[in-house]
Amino acid sequence: MRNRRTKKEKLVAMFGGKCVVCGYKKYAGALDFHHKNPKDKSFALSVKGLSYSWDSLVQEAKKCVLVCKNCHTEIEAKITTL
Repeated sequence: MRNRRTKKEKLVAMFGGKCVVCGYKKYAGALDFHHKNPKDKSFALSVKGLSYSWDSLVQEAKKCVLVCKNCHTEIEAKITTL
C-alpha cells in the first residue's frame, strides 16, 4: 500500500473503526491511535508514521487504542481516562 490515507483508513477499520471513548466514526482522519503506554512507542502513527511498512504499522497500532481527536486531547490533558 502506497497511499497514506488508504493505510490510515485500513488501520482504522482493523482496529474497530470508532473512538473507544465516545464512539465517533464519521471520518477516519479525525481518529488517532493513542499509545496505551508511551514507553512502548516506537513511532507515532501520524502522517509521517504512515510511511512505514504495513507490518510495522500494524505492530505499532497494536500498542494503541483508537480515539477521536477530541477524546485524544482530553486523554492527554488527563481530563478523560481510558
